[in-house]
Amino acid sequence: MSEHRWQLSQRQLVAVGYWASTFCEGASRILIPLYFNQLGIATTQIALLFVSYEFFGLLTNILSGFFINRVGYKYAYLLSLLLHSIASIGYLFVMNGPIMIMVNILRAFRGIAKELIKTSSSAYFRHLAKTHLHSHVLLGGKDAIKGVGILCGAIMLSLLSFKVSFLILGLFTLLCLLSSALCLADYRDVVQVSFKGFGQVKAKMNYLAYIRAFLYAGRDLWLVIVIPIYLSNMGLSNVMIGLILAAGLLVFGVIQPLTGLFVKSKWYLGGRRIKGKWYYEDIIPVVSLLLLLVPIGMSFFRSDLIMICLFILVYNALAGLATAPHNYLHLRFAQKERAAVDIGYYKTVAQLGKLVAVLGSGMLYDAYGITSCLIASGICLFLSGVIGIFLANRVHHEKIQKLILKGRSESSTPLKSK
Repeated sequence: MSEHRWQLSQRQLVAVGYWASTFCEGASRILIPLYFNQLGIATTQIALLFVSYEFFGLLTNILSGFFINRVGYKYAYLLSLLLHSIASIGYLFVMNGPIMIMVNILRAFRGIAKELIKTSSSAYFRHLAKTHLHSHVLLGGKDAIKGVGILCGAIMLSLLSFKVSFLILGLFTLLCLLSSALCLADYRDVVQVSFKGFGQVKAKMNYLAYIRAFLYAGRDLWLVIVIPIYLSNMGLSNVMIGLILAAGLLVFGVIQPLTGLFVKSKWYLGGRRIKGKWYYEDIIPVVSLLLLLVPIGMSFFRSDLIMICLFILVYNALAGLATAPHNYLHLRFAQKERAAVDIGYYKTVAQLGKLVAVLGSGMLYDAYGITSCLIASGICLFLSGVIGIFLANRVHHEKIQKLILKGRSESSTPLKSK
């Protein structure tokens, strides 16, 4: 087998396992709020289940880079699939007693598994991907898969029991674990990094991480927990709620890779480039600020089901545009000799936005209703746009400086005599 075909097969294997875990994550994301809302549990308590999920995901992001840096990519990838399987099959053993404690433990396993497979998959693609479009296929495609998972989760909850639904999800990731253990190759970072070097990333990576944190917060403050419960309280069925949220994520998952193709094409900015580089960072601040229109509009049409569905679709389309550059840029800004640690840092900062937003969404919704969640979302999206302007300016400045230095070096080179 040629090296090109071998790398392609490895990328496909990594992507399939990553997408399988994302499918299960999407299904659990709809199963949990709908099932516990039907049991009469308050939104704040349901949000706490997601807080444990995000909190342990945050801890994983802090440590995952160092863990992968030491043990290699394959063992971390396999461990993440094993934890995903445990986080699903474990629901078979949830008793009638301390159910919330046991569910919190399983959600913690899911949070660890989700972030560990994200970091290890991104590290794999940092070495295996030949163009930025490969990272879009991996990371953009997973959101469409998550949408399918949400829809399937809602359907399973309507047709099967809560525990049987999770059993199916667990067996799915176990199958991926076995195939990856047999066929996946291993990679390791060239440089071993100590804990003191965790934050020693490029300034551009810092900006990118802060932007992603506020984008996550702008989404999770209303779209993850609040909207499913809000629609359920409006009288919609589980399948209908799953269909609405799945449609939004499918739009998101299609827009992300298409954005990568569009930016590389001659139609983007008339095909103008700086020495083969495109103005990719400019998308972030513009679309982040456009996202502000969605929570503003939602606050006026929060009782109109058709408008809510429209806003969910529009938000996901714009969010796909806003986050598409992140799929490539966080790999480009990561230093190749310590890729796992840099990617872990980026995901840690981004995870902080999700953690605060998930906890805040439940508290705000129970205390002040959905309007307060939308206002908080708008503030976070505004901040992501402002930081995006700083990132774009810094990248352009660096490109101009490189061109100036290159021009000087060429002008000072003596001409060869004929």
